Amino acid sequence: VRPMQMPDPTRSFTADAITVVAPGSGKVLLSDVTIQLEAGQALGLIGPSGGGKSSLMRAMAGVWPVLRGHVRLDGADLTQWDESTMARCVGYLPQDYTLFDTTIARNISRLGNPDPEAVIKAAKAAGVHEMILAMPDGYEADLGTNGTNLSGGQRQRIALARALYGDPFIVFLDEPNSNLDAEGERAVSAAIAGIRARGG
Repeated sequence: VRPMQMPDPTRSFTADAITVVAPGSGKVLLSDVTIQLEAGQALGLIGPSGGGKSSLMRAMAGVWPVLRGHVRLDGADLTQWDESTMARCVGYLPQDYTLFDTTIARNISRLGNPDPEAVIKAAKAAGVHEMILAMPDGYEADLGTNGTNLSGGQRQRIALARALYGDPFIVFLDEPNSNLDAEGERAVSAAIAGIRARGG
């Protein structure tokens, strides 16, 4: 049974006393985590490597199921949202992101039919538009397997643009600046400010 179509979220994100387990082993990784964010707010999670930050991100983004508790958008559990709404309203840059062997435009548009205006807006928000324009084929440049034609920082910023594509209500960024230079770091900060300013 498909969930009833819900209006796109605009107000809040909540992780309500969630317990996160590793898929496969069932080992409890995080227990009783509660986070509440309203539109326009941002939260940074800082901790040691292996502390569970990425696991929490996966659970909050709906990539991993939660064992107990609820992840909610505008008060409704993630299970109440259909896949198309989730794909449109949640942006996610995982730590172990992958770029696809296709054009930059299709990478940014998440392999969908690229909306040129939305692709360029996301690229500008990620601070990567000018770099793309400088390439011989621009947005039609083929990245090759996992973007081998690009530097680590360039790949990361294209993956950031993909997370920002379509102005999703909530954006999860897992170590978004791990491969970035100072200019890239400024682009990430500007992207977060932009999400907040538009009510994400």
